[in-house]
Amino acid sequence: MIRSALRPRTVEERFASITMMEGAARRRIPRFIHDYMVGGIGREVAVARGRDTLDAVQLMPRYLEGGSIPDLSTMLLGQQLGAPFGAAPVGLAGLIWPEAEHHIASAAVAQGLPVGLSSYATATIEEIGAVAGRLMWFQLYPLRDESIEQDLLARFAAIGGEVLIITVDIPGRTRRERDIANGLSVPPRPGLRVFAQCAARPAWSLATLRAGVPHFRTLARYRSEAGDSLAGLSYDDLAAPLSPARLRRYRDLWKGRLVIKGILSPRDAEIAADCGADGIVVSNHGGRQLDAAPSALDMLPEIRRAIGTRIAVLADGGARSGLDITRMLAKGADFVLLGRVMALAVAAMGREGPAHALHVLTDELRCTLVQLGCSDHRQLPEFLYEPDA
Repeated sequence: MIRSALRPRTVEERFASITMMEGAARRRIPRFIHDYMVGGIGREVAVARGRDTLDAVQLMPRYLEGGSIPDLSTMLLGQQLGAPFGAAPVGLAGLIWPEAEHHIASAAVAQGLPVGLSSYATATIEEIGAVAGRLMWFQLYPLRDESIEQDLLARFAAIGGEVLIITVDIPGRTRRERDIANGLSVPPRPGLRVFAQCAARPAWSLATLRAGVPHFRTLARYRSEAGDSLAGLSYDDLAAPLSPARLRRYRDLWKGRLVIKGILSPRDAEIAADCGADGIVVSNHGGRQLDAAPSALDMLPEIRRAIGTRIAVLADGGARSGLDITRMLAKGADFVLLGRVMALAVAAMGREGPAHALHVLTDELRCTLVQLGCSDHRQLPEFLYEPDA
């Protein structure tokens, strides 16, 4: 008993849930980075709404109908995947923790899961492509300069990329109060406040010093000669709200699978399908764009009714557990993308964090399916309990 009480806690005991990892992440990274990672816009009502709508979903277990061990594998966008969830693209990931994109990609690929790479990544297409191969999905932010877009797509095709994600829900500047108040920039601007926050987090600071100052490596070759922007690209370089004609141009340019991310309106979902998209991601960008936007979970059923099974429906909406993933699948998603979870994991544990987070999520998802008596996650909508329906 004494030996058991004195032994060090295992990783499983220290980080039994994503919530525990989130607490550790808060203690390991500077405040201005934590605020960027978890914050939203305005009063952050949309962030809270995303959590509330997830918690409101009820599922009805069936204990007397038999069943079998759940099979988590799924076929999506022409790829056989190990589970119905994967790692969403996260901008500035290398600022959250050095080499975050590499660690997330390695963990995802080891479990047969896709990993998204943002245009505003701190690693290059070529670096993450060497780790993830065809399981790397590239997220393109539409740009005014079409020659840069075409070069990015050529680079993605050169590493064997198959799934291109076009993000459409950043048509212009936003005012994220936390980031404005913190003076967030890449690299961090020197100053007493930033220095004090970094000094209070020595593990992050030492790791960052060893790895070098993070910058937007995928976009670095396109940096402007004017000014001191490390990427040379800003909100002013983003394309205006997209038209169906622009979507069709992407469809003509990209011969692989095309996914449109940032869809909330059923009409937008129909337009994406009509323009030849292979899938959409139902998302409100983590509550970071419009504080009055509905949650992805609320819109999933309407979007599913609007487009049926014409194209794949993915969702990105603040899931923090295998139960949350189950809820999103039950509400109509074919697949769930996780962004903040993977960032929290690498901030909490460094290199080992993403693999452990995926282990926790997979185990929670499997346990939930067993409790429901559901052996096939594609049948989860049948287990949805809606008492007021």
